[in-house]
Amino acid sequence: MKSIYKCTFSVILIAFLGYNSVYFQKLSTHKNQKNVTFDFNLFADSLYFKGILTNTKAIDLNELLVQIKENSDSAFKTHGNRLGIGNSAFFMVKSQGKVSKIDNGQLTIAALNGSFINLETKYIFGNAIRDASGLVKLTDFKTNADFNKVSEALNTVIREKVLPKNISKIKIGDEISFTGALKLSKKEVLGLVILPVFITLKEK
Repeated sequence: MKSIYKCTFSVILIAFLGYNSVYFQKLSTHKNQKNVTFDFNLFADSLYFKGILTNTKAIDLNELLVQIKENSDSAFKTHGNRLGIGNSAFFMVKSQGKVSKIDNGQLTIAALNGSFINLETKYIFGNAIRDASGLVKLTDFKTNADFNKVSEALNTVIREKVLPKNISKIKIGDEISFTGALKLSKKEVLGLVILPVFITLKEK
């Protein structure tokens, strides 16, 4: 009987150690390994919880807009992330405000400076979050298809696992803080639609 308990304990211990050994790694550490099937879902999960959530690079949205107005080239170079040449870049920003409208998964936020910001919590697609994070790069991958799989998996984590819990208790009039990905262009003023990576409800 003791041997059975010992065996069971060993299995549990191995499983525990295996779970806690999962940590955020760039794909470049794996791409030279042959016959290894990369788990994009596991990577995206780790990228979010042990990469994005612990990353402090997000800039206050108002501060970013002021810097862009003063010197867009400097602001884009310092805080933006873009792949290749172009006038657009992705930024990880943070802000706060009061929820003024909720419509089909989109939250309209009245910011402290009087402006309005839209948070898209339902249609989380594209490469904005991946690129704004600055944690992965094209050279980590052999193909664009693999690079895009990271976006798909990461968006799924945020859209299906994170945001539903974040917004489940939010209602009009609540004060929230948030961090999210924003695409901006030097040549044209785009609407402030942010793809949030997490939203926090201010306790009353």
